[in-house]
Amino acid sequence: MRGRRKNPRVSIIGLGNVLLGDDGFGCWAVEVFRSEYQCGPGVEIIDLGTPGLDLAPYLYGKELVIIVDAITADGKPGTVYTYRETGFLDRRAPLRLTDHDPGLQECLAQLHLAGHGPSEVVVVGVIPEACAFGEAISSTVLAAGSLAVVSIARVLRGRGFDCRIRRRPAQPKLWWISDSTSTSSRSATHREPLIATNEL
Repeated sequence: MRGRRKNPRVSIIGLGNVLLGDDGFGCWAVEVFRSEYQCGPGVEIIDLGTPGLDLAPYLYGKELVIIVDAITADGKPGTVYTYRETGFLDRRAPLRLTDHDPGLQECLAQLHLAGHGPSEVVVVGVIPEACAFGEAISSTVLAAGSLAVVSIARVLRGRGFDCRIRRRPAQPKLWWISDSTSTSSRSATHREPLIATNEL
């Protein structure tokens, strides 16, 4: 988990268990985004894993929260969807695992009840191919990486936040995968995703 910036207005949060194959997509995608884009000081980019109710401080009073995760939805593995908050609260796009699905919904409900919920929540999700223990992220899901990363940038820019492509991409810190997998992961972001569906 990276150090937090002072009073960030926007949180970009990767959720998922990196030990469960495609469920680690959210953590992978936000790190690739961080390595390829430069954002203004009001934007924090965080890999939170499976935080449960500990997610609340990262949602508190934000103007915008972007959650990146594997989702359960209709479509082929590798399909990328972008949802507003109502899309997953009404179960059209439930997040993949109970470890972080209820935590997000409960945190949002409590914060909104207290008057400190985020003004807007967007989920950028991908349908996983397999979430097996000890497996790497599948090539099908990695191929969706470019669309997911561009979707994050599009949401930020669409709301007026500073988000620019780095002249020289940074090295992504994908600590849970081997160097060879890291190399194939970066090249996979330039392959064409299967399908792109957006509600925004």
